[in-house]
Amino acid sequence: MKSLILASFLAAVLPTAFSLPEVTIKELPAGCASYPGYDEETKVAGPWTLQVTNSENTTMEGFGDISTYSLGFDPRYGPYLRWGAITIPARNDVAKTALKCASSSLQAYVYTSADGAGAPHDIQWTPLVLTPYSYDAALMYKINGGIPVKTYEHYIGEEKQDGVFLGGYNTTTWGFEYQKANQGSGFQDYYYMRLLGTDFGELGANETKGFIKIGA
Repeated sequence: MKSLILASFLAAVLPTAFSLPEVTIKELPAGCASYPGYDEETKVAGPWTLQVTNSENTTMEGFGDISTYSLGFDPRYGPYLRWGAITIPARNDVAKTALKCASSSLQAYVYTSADGAGAPHDIQWTPLVLTPYSYDAALMYKINGGIPVKTYEHYIGEEKQDGVFLGGYNTTTWGFEYQKANQGSGFQDYYYMRLLGTDFGELGANETKGFIKIGA
């Protein structure tokens, strides 16, 4: 009896792990008109930031996006910015990376090169793509062979959910994996994010699932 009482008490006071809702996704037409804030005259939507929603890790619910990058070194020219990715900060009280849709492409306002000391510079609107691997499709820039990001609506039953969701490979479920701070993240901890498409395998030890939608 005491064990039953204790179990009932713990069930009442301990938080329940959040799980993703069962949603039906509907792909929206390609192009900027499917994004919020589309201007018919300029053919541009945004700018805005992304927002984590329905995350299994409730501490990051509602967090916005940042950009991280990888540096390379060429002995002839010195450091250079190899590629970058859109990620989620471990703390939400940091400057976010702006996104928009222009020329039928999702773009981010990011650094695109590095100076002689390896510091990033030359910030500009840069196209984003998904890496061409359905099992590990990150949202990246300055890479070759990427595929376009797609937009979706979410439905639970017949009820449409608020927002426009990002995805591809016929899924909108993302994995968020905790990463330690490094130079490319501005020396702040962050979450690497990847679409969990076909054959994505097992989640990493520090990885949880969630959705991404267009925020404010």
